[in-house]
Amino acid sequence: MSDTANKILGRYQLLVAVARGGMGQVWLARLKGARGFSKLVAVKTLLPEQNDLARLEGMLAEEARLASLIQHANVVHTMELGEHDGLLYLVMEWVDGEPLGFLLDRAGQRGGMPLPVAVGLISQVLAGLHAAHELSDESGPLGVVHRDVSPHNILVTYEGIAKLLDFGVAKATHQASSNTEAGEVKGKFSYMAPEQILGADVDRRCDVFAAGIVLYLLTTGRHPFKRGNTAAIIHAITTDEPVVPPSTLIEDFPAPLERVLLKALEKDVDKRWSSADEMRTALEQAMPNAFGDAARNNLRIFMERVVGDRRVARREAVRRAQLTADGSDVTTGERKALQATAQSASSLRAISISQPAPEDVPELVEVPASQLSQPGPVPATARKRYITAPWLAATAGVMLAVGALTPRLFTSAPAEKAAASGVQAGTPLASAANAIQPSPVEAPAPAASPSPAPPPPVPAAHEPSAPPAVAPSAKAASARSAKPARAKPSRDGGGAKGSNDLLAPDYAR
Repeated sequence: MSDTANKILGRYQLLVAVARGGMGQVWLARLKGARGFSKLVAVKTLLPEQNDLARLEGMLAEEARLASLIQHANVVHTMELGEHDGLLYLVMEWVDGEPLGFLLDRAGQRGGMPLPVAVGLISQVLAGLHAAHELSDESGPLGVVHRDVSPHNILVTYEGIAKLLDFGVAKATHQASSNTEAGEVKGKFSYMAPEQILGADVDRRCDVFAAGIVLYLLTTGRHPFKRGNTAAIIHAITTDEPVVPPSTLIEDFPAPLERVLLKALEKDVDKRWSSADEMRTALEQAMPNAFGDAARNNLRIFMERVVGDRRVARREAVRRAQLTADGSDVTTGERKALQATAQSASSLRAISISQPAPEDVPELVEVPASQLSQPGPVPATARKRYITAPWLAATAGVMLAVGALTPRLFTSAPAEKAAASGVQAGTPLASAANAIQPSPVEAPAPAASPSPAPPPPVPAAHEPSAPPAVAPSAKAASARSAKPARAKPSRDGGGAKGSNDLLAPDYAR
C-alpha cells in the first residue's frame, strides 16, 4: 500500500502511511474543498494480502456503522465509509495527540503521572464508554460493548482530552452479527474480563473491568494481572485469585480511590460497577480534585511537560507531509527525503527540533543560504549544520597551515584537544583534513587567514519554552514517580507498535 501515497481515495488525498495493524493500515490524509479549504483526517484501509478479505470488509463496515452513531467528545469521530476502485476505506478524525500507552511510558521518564491526572483521563474514557453503551438506533438500544479497552485504543490530545477509538471488535449485543461467532474471543487477553475470556455473554460491565485494569496501571505503574506468559495471565483473571490492593504497592494510596478500583476489578460480574457512568461518578466522589476547571488546566500542563516537545515536532512533520503533497512547495532534496520517510511509520521519527535524529533515521536535508532569510520555519538541525560548516572549514584551513609547520601536532596532542577539534587523537593530518571538509552543497572554505569571529548562535526553530512543572497533589504521586517500573515500557501498558513515531497514533490496531 505504500505506493498509494499521494493518491486519491474518493474525496481524500493520502499523505503519509502512519500505522499498520492486524487488519488494516492508517494514513494521514487530507480532504480538500473549494477556495483553499483543507481538513486533515485519518483514513483506514484494509491490507490487500489478507486471506479473509470479505469477512474483514464486513468487520470494517460494522465498525463504521457503530462508531459513526456515537457523537461524543471522548470518542474518536467516524466520518465516512467509502469505496474507491474496489478498495474499502474508513475515514476518522485526525487526533493531534499520543496513545495513552506511550504517554504512560514518557511520563515515567519525566516525573511520573500524578493521581488526579490518571483519574481525570480514565473518567473521560468512562464518559466515552457510557455514550457507546447507551447507543440506540431506530430499532432501539444496541447494547454496544467495546471489548478492547486498553492503553493502545485510547488517544490523548495535547490539550488533555482522552478519546476512545477502534470499535473494530465492538459488538452490538442486542443484534445478530456474523462477524463474531458464538464463543469466539476478540480483544487483548490482558485487558479482558473473566466472562469475556471464557466466551460467556458479555455486557457493558466487561468494559468497566478493562477500564479498571487501565486505571490500576496508571495509578500504580503495574498491571494487576501481569504474569510471565499468556496462560498465566488468563489463569490470574479467570480464577478467584484476588487482585493485589494498590495500597500494598503505593504508600498513602487514597482509600476511597482504592475501593472504586477494586470494585471495578471484581471477578464476579454482579459485584462490579453496573455501568461506566456509575464508576465515573464514584471516581468523582473519591477524588474531587481530579475534576473541574483546575483539573483540566493541570491536565494541559502535564501534557506540555511530558510531550510538549513532540507536539512541536509532530506538527512540523504534518506540515512537511502536506508540502510534499503540494509538490512545488518544497525543494527537490526535501521532497525525496520525505518520500523516503513515507514508506514506513517508524522512519517518521526523523523530524527532531532540538535533538539530533537517531542513527536509523534519514538525516534532515541541507537548507540553502537563500532560505535562511525567507519567512517560515527552518529545521534547527539544518540551521546548525549550515552555520557551523563554514567555520569548521575555516578551522580546517588554519589547522592545515599549522600542521604544515608542525607535523607532530595531531599525533602528540592530548586526546581531549583532538576531540575538541572533531578529530580523534592519533589521526593522520590528511585524514583529519578530510574529516572536516564541508559537503559540496555548503559554502566553500575561506582562505587560511585568521578566521573572523563566529556569528551569534541561532536559536532552534520552534524550540518550546520550559513548561511549568506539575505540583504533586499527594504523597502518593511522588512515591509513584520514584518507582523504576514506570520508567520502562510495559508489554501490556506501554506504547503500541510504532508509538514513538511522530505521526502514528494507534488507529490501525
